Amino acid sequence: MHGRGAHGPSAQADRATRAHQGDRMRHATSTIDGHVAQYRLGALRVATHRGSAPYVLENPEPGQAGDTALVGVGTQPDGRAILSHRGLLLPCAPGEAFVVDMSQPWQLRQLDDFRLHLHLVPRSLVGLSDEDLASLWGVHGRSGDGVTRLLVPLLITTAESAPSYAHHIAHSIAGSLADLLSTMATERKVARRAAAVRPAGQDERAATAQRIRHFVNENLADRALSPEHIAAHHHVSVRHVHQVFTGEGTTLSRWISRRRLEECRRELARQDPESASSVAAVARRWGFANPTHFSRSFRAEYGISPSEWQRIRTTGGVESAERGRQLANGAGVGT
Repeated sequence: MHGRGAHGPSAQADRATRAHQGDRMRHATSTIDGHVAQYRLGALRVATHRGSAPYVLENPEPGQAGDTALVGVGTQPDGRAILSHRGLLLPCAPGEAFVVDMSQPWQLRQLDDFRLHLHLVPRSLVGLSDEDLASLWGVHGRSGDGVTRLLVPLLITTAESAPSYAHHIAHSIAGSLADLLSTMATERKVARRAAAVRPAGQDERAATAQRIRHFVNENLADRALSPEHIAAHHHVSVRHVHQVFTGEGTTLSRWISRRRLEECRRELARQDPESASSVAAVARRWGFANPTHFSRSFRAEYGISPSEWQRIRTTGGVESAERGRQLANGAGVGT
């Protein structure tokens, strides 16, 4: 991945060296057209680009760039640009976010003086299948869902404060960004499924289901979360709550369980190995009172025990990364 202006690629950028400071990495270069500062933030690589049009940031040869296992997530606080990715030309304005597949060529052509923050996130940290990731490619506008409105400020704050974060905070921030991406994909998948099965005239039921999902996501860690509790909060009957989720193609209890498992899987995958919580502690944090029940549910859902998942995703290595990628795409292991 590199930037180029009206005078072509910068040889100076190619010769630049990186200075490591613990878990943080800073790398700054200047060209006739712009300036870039890069940092390591936990598992993330964060870069801030500044410059003037005409300027192009691009990933022309992903097969040689070593970025095929990364997701690019960016925002521009200043300046407009045009994103070219997967056959589409998409305008990108300040306050919007874009997500790109680093295994594919892409190009961001600047139209104004600009400031751009780009975060490179390991696919393994996000924990999504290729199909779910595909729903994120492109530009997400300011009028998008609530997750998008949370994402842009996080990208800006993270990039501007990256050098100041301690080791454990850096890992937590990296996990939070990965969680937001995963939540964005999950919400899009749920919306697609609901649209596919919802008969005409069911808009109110869909709105109720959306409100319930939001309430559940906000209260997943509460062990008292139940259909009765949810119905009372929304001033509807328990029967109505169950009917709403029958129309969504699942049951409420099953959906709550799957969401809790998803959060446990993400937390186990993104923990710092030096300070990782036990599997039982993670399960309790997300509302599972019985560790044995949690382990059985986890294996039934993902085809692997939670302790093995934690080991694969936190110890690193080529074989572990590939195994984690297979599991995210639904390839389980035998019991």
